[in-house]
Amino acid sequence: MILCVNPNSAVDKTVVVENYRLNAIHRPSIELVLPGGKGVNVARVAKALGQPAVVAGWVGGHAGQFIEDGLQAEGIHTAFIHTVVESRECFSVLDPVNGTLTEVYEKGRPVAPQELEAFYSLFQERLPQAAMVTLSGSLPPGVPANFYARLICMARAANVPSALDTSGEALRSGLEEGCPDLLKCNRAELSGLVGKPLETLNDVRGAIHDLAGHKCARVVITLGETGAIAADGERTWLAQAPKIAAVSAVGSGDAFLAGLVCGLLDKKPFEEALRLAIAAGSANALQIGAGRLRAADVELLLEQVRVAAE
Repeated sequence: MILCVNPNSAVDKTVVVENYRLNAIHRPSIELVLPGGKGVNVARVAKALGQPAVVAGWVGGHAGQFIEDGLQAEGIHTAFIHTVVESRECFSVLDPVNGTLTEVYEKGRPVAPQELEAFYSLFQERLPQAAMVTLSGSLPPGVPANFYARLICMARAANVPSALDTSGEALRSGLEEGCPDLLKCNRAELSGLVGKPLETLNDVRGAIHDLAGHKCARVVITLGETGAIAADGERTWLAQAPKIAAVSAVGSGDAFLAGLVCGLLDKKPFEEALRLAIAAGSANALQIGAGRLRAADVELLLEQVRVAAE
């Protein structure tokens, strides 16, 4: 079982609006409402790839009930602390004519100190059943920057590997205080971490070599439609994504992480787990709605992914 920590749960609303314009009234051609948050997306893809997952975090109010009920209806197990405040909403407008995506994400409501402590206890209780922990996304107000670092340390004490996918101070603290087994982030997040622009692939290579083997066992940096680069302190791999007619890239990074974790839990060589990650991220981009990939698309795309050791 993958324990997917999802601290900033959300109701994700996506609408498709052709020729979207500011200061105009629009009537969407497609509307989609789903339980959301990066950890939710990871769990959704993991389930599609055959790995059971549990989503853990906080939910509250009518929105929180929608998130919990929706996940359970999808066959995804939940382990939520219920709060006195409403869960957040995130809104995306996809314009397929102009190829634009406009996103408005609420920050999330504050988590009270007792709710924070309740989650630490819940996490500790769930660790014995976990084969791996994923820690994904932004932190709501009231949750300290070292939240992920503390969870990583708890997981290590229980001999459960962890994968971190976040940004900003939560990323910095998670690496310096927690040292996860796997770090996954994108180029912009890595640039913010190292404090300098990473304009070329060689810039990225240099940054991940400094991290791999020092701060965590493996580092994987996604490069959008190009693919990804990974390192473990000794070797480096460059993965090239297949050419696809992308519909929406929302959630593709989360799908990538789910594919990578599923591959590792299936005891695949790291190169093959990376190949599965690229295929899952690409398959996600063929659908509207984060984590709503088709297993058949993953299988088809797997044969088109190229991974080379450097």
